[in-house]
Amino acid sequence: MTHEVQLREEFGPRLSDGSLAYGFRVSKIDPYLSLPNCDQVVLDFTGVRIANSSFVNALVSGLFEQHGSDALAKLVFSGCLPTVRVLVEAAIELGMSKHAERV
Repeated sequence: MTHEVQLREEFGPRLSDGSLAYGFRVSKIDPYLSLPNCDQVVLDFTGVRIANSSFVNALVSGLFEQHGSDALAKLVFSGCLPTVRVLVEAAIELGMSKHAERV
């Protein structure tokens, strides 16, 4: 099973509110990463023109902090503009480093 999230449909073309991203992650993404029959979770950034680090960190770094490298096997990031991609990559690194500190 694949779970796909269209971020523009959920939040519009500007991703800026970290508290909204956190709540969304906890309720709409985390549960799917834990399901054994969910092979892939796609975060589709198509149509997102701008994002800030607060939003992307709240959405992405927590996934990697909680799930570690298991998240790498299931998560797919699609449709990222270069400026958003940089933020996603930084959030992945942040989450992985926090996960390593906890383990």
